[in-house]
Amino acid sequence: MMSNRLLKHLKYLLYQIIFWYAIFLFYIFITGDDTVFTTYFNLLQFDNLYLILLVFASAISFLFFLLNLLFTDRLVRFLPTRMIVFFKWLVYFGSAFALMLVAARFSVNKIRESNYEEILKQIPEMNIHFFRFLAYFYLSGIIFNFLKDMRMRMGRMNFIRWFFGILGKPREEERIFMFLDMKSSTAIAEKLFHKKFSYLMQDVFNIMTIFDSYHGEIYQYLGDGVIISWQVKSGILDCNYLKAYFAFRKRISRRERYFNRKYKLVPVFKAGVHVGPVMALQVGQTRRDISYNGDTINTAARIEGMCNEYQQDLLISEDLYKRTEDKDAYLFKEIGRIKLKGKRKSTGIYQVKERKKS
Repeated sequence: MMSNRLLKHLKYLLYQIIFWYAIFLFYIFITGDDTVFTTYFNLLQFDNLYLILLVFASAISFLFFLLNLLFTDRLVRFLPTRMIVFFKWLVYFGSAFALMLVAARFSVNKIRESNYEEILKQIPEMNIHFFRFLAYFYLSGIIFNFLKDMRMRMGRMNFIRWFFGILGKPREEERIFMFLDMKSSTAIAEKLFHKKFSYLMQDVFNIMTIFDSYHGEIYQYLGDGVIISWQVKSGILDCNYLKAYFAFRKRISRRERYFNRKYKLVPVFKAGVHVGPVMALQVGQTRRDISYNGDTINTAARIEGMCNEYQQDLLISEDLYKRTEDKDAYLFKEIGRIKLKGKRKSTGIYQVKERKKS
C-alpha cells in the first residue's frame, strides 16, 4: 500500500515537471525571449537552455507539490473559509517574492543577519520581461489546478476524451462496477444527526482515494455510498478490484481509534461487484456529467443489496469470478444462482474473503 501511495505521489510530481517544462518552452516560443531563464533563474550557471528549464521546472513542481500536501482536505475543513483564502494568497505572494529573491541571487547569509534594507537594495529593478513572465507563470498555475480538478472529477480516461473533444459521442465499453455502501447507515445517521454524519462521510470519502492507487475511478457518490469503476484490463490485473476493497477496509481499521473517539463507532462497508458492457456518454447542457447506462450497473447494485441477506461484506458475480485470474489469492465460495430483483434470469453469486496469512 505504501509503495502504491509513493508511486502515486511520484507520478503526480512527474506530471507537474512535464507540464511546467512544456509551459516554459511555450513561453519562449510565443515571446522569442529566453533571457528571463538565462539571466534571472540560471542559478547553477548552465550553458544549456533546456537543462536550465528542466532544473527550474523541477524546482517549481516540487514547491507546488509541497503546497498541495500542506492544504489537505482535513485542514481545509476545520479552518474558516476566509482564513483559507488568506493563507493561500499569503503563500502565493510569498512564492512570488521568493522568485524575486532567486532572480536577485541574494545571499542567504544576509537573510540570516536580518538586513532587510539590504535585501530590498539587492533586488534588481525588474523589467517588463520579468513581470510578463510572472503574469504568465500565475496564469499557468491556474490552468494546471483547473486541469487537475477536472481530472479528479471526471476520471483519467474520461478526462482524456474530454480534453480531445470526443466525450460527447456515446460509446460502448466493458467495465467493472463496484457498489460500496455503509452498513446500518440509517441508524448511524439518526444517532449522529445530519451535521456529524456529514463529517463522518467526508472522512470516509477522503479515505476512498485508496481506490485510485488500484486504478479504480470513483464514478458517483450516493449519500452513504459510492460507485467505483474499473476498465476490465486494469481491474482484473493482479486482482486490483479486490485489492482495492480490502485495502480500503484496512485503512478504516487503522483509523479505528480516530472514528471511535470522534463518532463513537467504526463504519463498516459492504460491496457488490459485476462486470459487463455499458454505454458511456456525456449528459446535460447547463450542468454536464458523465453517465454510464446499462444492465451491468443495475446488476452490481442488486448484488450489493444481497449482502445483508447472506450476511456477507463482499459479493461478486459469476461472470466476474470466471474472469478473475489469480483465484488462489482469495477465498471464493459459491453461494448459488439467485434471481435478483427486477431481473428475469438468475445470476451466479460468489462471496469473497481474504486469506489469513500464516
